[in-house]
Parts: sequence; C-alpha cells; structure tokens
Amino acid sequence: MWDRGILKSNAKIALGGRYWTAFGVTLLAMVISGAYSSVTGRLTSGFNLVEVNPGADITGIVARSGLVNLMSFAGFLYFVFVALPVTVGVSRFFVQNHFGVTDFSTMFSGFNRGYLTSVGAMLVTYIFIFLWTLLLIIPGIIKGLEYSMVQYILADNPNIPGTRAREISRIMTNGEKGAIFVLGLSFIGWFLLGAVCFGVGMLFVLPYYEATMAELYIFLRDRAIQTNQINPAELGLVPVGPYSNPENPPVM
Repeated sequence: MWDRGILKSNAKIALGGRYWTAFGVTLLAMVISGAYSSVTGRLTSGFNLVEVNPGADITGIVARSGLVNLMSFAGFLYFVFVALPVTVGVSRFFVQNHFGVTDFSTMFSGFNRGYLTSVGAMLVTYIFIFLWTLLLIIPGIIKGLEYSMVQYILADNPNIPGTRAREISRIMTNGEKGAIFVLGLSFIGWFLLGAVCFGVGMLFVLPYYEATMAELYIFLRDRAIQTNQINPAELGLVPVGPYSNPENPPVM
C-alpha cells in the first residue's frame, strides 16, 4: 500500500534544490498547451459578436465561420502533434527528477523519441476517455483514472504500443483508482489558495503536483514489477549490458 503523505514528502525531497527548474518546465508546458486555445477562443468570440449583429454582412459572416472552423482544426492538430508530446516529455522529466536527472530539455524529448507512437497512444487514450465521458461523467472519471499512468509508461518507453500501455496502466491502477482520485482531491486546497492571487499562485503548486504524481507512478511501477505483473524490459528498465544498444539506453 502507499500513503499520500509519503508520496508528497518524497515529492518535496525530489524537488529539493531543483524546484525552479521544475517550475520552468511546468510553466513552459502550460504556455505551450494553452497558447493556441487562447488565440482560437478570441477569434471565436469575435465571430460571435459579428454574428449577433443584425447589420453584419452575410459574406463576412461565412468567411469568418470558415476561418473559425479552420482555426479549430488547426488547434486540434496542434494539440495532437505539439501538446501531447510535451505532456509525455514533462512526465519523463519528473520521473527522471526523482533520480536526480534534471535536464530542462527533457520536456521536449517526446519529439525525438518514439514521437508518432507516443502521439498515437495518447490520442487514442484521450478518445477512449472522452467517449466514456459522453456516456456518463462517472464512467469517464473512472476511465481517466484507469489510464492515468499511460503518459508515464510512454515516458519510460515511448515505443511501447498504446494498447499495451493502457493494459499496463490498468494493471497498475487496479484497486487503486479511488485512492488516486483522493490524492488528486488533496491538492484542491493548494490550487484554490493559488487561485486567490489571480491564478498566479497555481503555477507554483504545479511542480509539487507533478512531482507527487511521478512518485505515485514510480511506486506503482516498481510494485507491478516486483509482483511479476509486468516485465521491466517493456518499460526500458533493463540495465545496460554488453549486448544492449548503447544508442538507446534505458530511462531510469
């Protein structure tokens, strides 16, 4: 069993002396993930203002509508091919940070290690969660918790098939989804406190949250390996030996 207090304590230890690097990673990741949605949101708002104006030119409305649709599609592509690899890279950063590796550029490693495999796995995972959410909110939340380890599994081995990554995540979170949900809820107070200062304070909580979730993954991963539920080779955790590929060392 694992304890929330221990995970959070370990996260604080992992961030010790490295907090500002972690802060920079989460801040930049938030900017990258949210910048495009902000632009498309303003464009859509501008179109809506024109649309409700009775005197607006119909040709202009159609043109703006097409532009909004185009920007929305471009936003989707941006999310898939830019934001998702960054998500995997940030997860890899915080897993490696546990072991003292704090290279800032790790957050961009999703673009040069198993890029298409990771993108496909993350996209299909989000689609599954979305479809379950359409049925009912609760099943969607449960499925989100069940697949919550996928991004970390891909961080360890970006070339693992998405089907297997989701299967391993189900193994890791089996019987733990309620506890993981409560762990997430335990940060609400911190985020609300951060929101008091116009939301700026939330930025300082994110490294703590990300480090804690990485600690949870490491615990669940190691337990699954020790109980022979998964093979460490699948996650690229086999030590480098004389017959291993020196160009692709395991991520510890």
